[in-house]
Amino acid sequence: MNVKKGYHLLKKLYEYGEVEYHDSISFLKGQYLFDQKHERYIITNNWITYGQQFQSEQDHILSLFCFNENYQKYLVEVALLTALKMRETEYLEDIETFVSSLLKLSSYAVSVLSEIKEDSGFSTARLESRLKQNEEQYQNLNRFIFDGPPHYQRVMFYLKHVQAYKQEKVIEDIDLGKKIDDQWKKGRKISNGLSLVPLKERPLYTLVPSIPERKIDQPQFQHVFTYPWKLFVFLCCIVRENFEAQGLQAIRYQVAGDGVDVLLTASNHQEFRYGSFDEFATEFCKVSQYLLFPNELCNLHTIFHNLVERKLLTVVDEEYRLPTTIEDVIYHTRLFIPLIAESKQLRERLEQWVDELREKR
Repeated sequence: MNVKKGYHLLKKLYEYGEVEYHDSISFLKGQYLFDQKHERYIITNNWITYGQQFQSEQDHILSLFCFNENYQKYLVEVALLTALKMRETEYLEDIETFVSSLLKLSSYAVSVLSEIKEDSGFSTARLESRLKQNEEQYQNLNRFIFDGPPHYQRVMFYLKHVQAYKQEKVIEDIDLGKKIDDQWKKGRKISNGLSLVPLKERPLYTLVPSIPERKIDQPQFQHVFTYPWKLFVFLCCIVRENFEAQGLQAIRYQVAGDGVDVLLTASNHQEFRYGSFDEFATEFCKVSQYLLFPNELCNLHTIFHNLVERKLLTVVDEEYRLPTTIEDVIYHTRLFIPLIAESKQLRERLEQWVDELREKR
């Protein structure tokens, strides 16, 4: 296995959800953590669910190497050897308790124990000899994952997470398409990495920062079309203005320190605070069945700040608004088709969501 190449590919999958095919990580395909289409690997809903166990990117990625069946068995033997030595020092009373903690891997642990069993007990020397035969084979993996020989606590950490993985039916991917409405269809996998370097090559299924294939005549909007969440925030602001154009003060985005609060007006005309914009967007994603990766959506307030710096939004009476000059560009230039006409369904869903929230009050 080319460990460094495999790590590079898994890191790209972690961030972008798609990567070119390479056999160094093909051992994961059988786990249905990613799917293969058009010579590319695309993460599945199983990948996203599995990743939610981890606090860090590094732990998530390194744990994936432990799905390799042969390496997994090797790690079980490493952990078993340590457990047997702890038992000899009476630090561990019952080897059966240790074996049962391995859950799905307990049958393999039992088979190893039966092979090294002697009249006087279990032979750690025989197990050490057995491990030594595989040391060279897994030397590169061990150095990469454990910075040297595998140590018990980290081995058990990875094995327990790998065992906790529950394979579910893979949700079929939707072709990304070129229109906003296609890209934001229900069920879409969307990266919540706000500062990812945009891909030069357009992805096939996952919505991530990428250079638009279509040339945008207005340079300041090229940036918005490059970053999905900047486009989302901007469209939310358009929805706010559309409500007001209909005589409704339905939703407002208010400055709240460094954050952004969402204020809604109920059907009885009473305004109330819904929550932060992060909370508002997160709930909309749940309703839309979006599969967000690699972690929870957060810090969308920074996008409001960025759009103000780029003069695409302005702050009026502590509220984020579209400048009239920007509205003129949106509705009276060729930008209207890609931004407004081709986002009709998404904006209607946002409006419907806002109306539902107002009625719930």
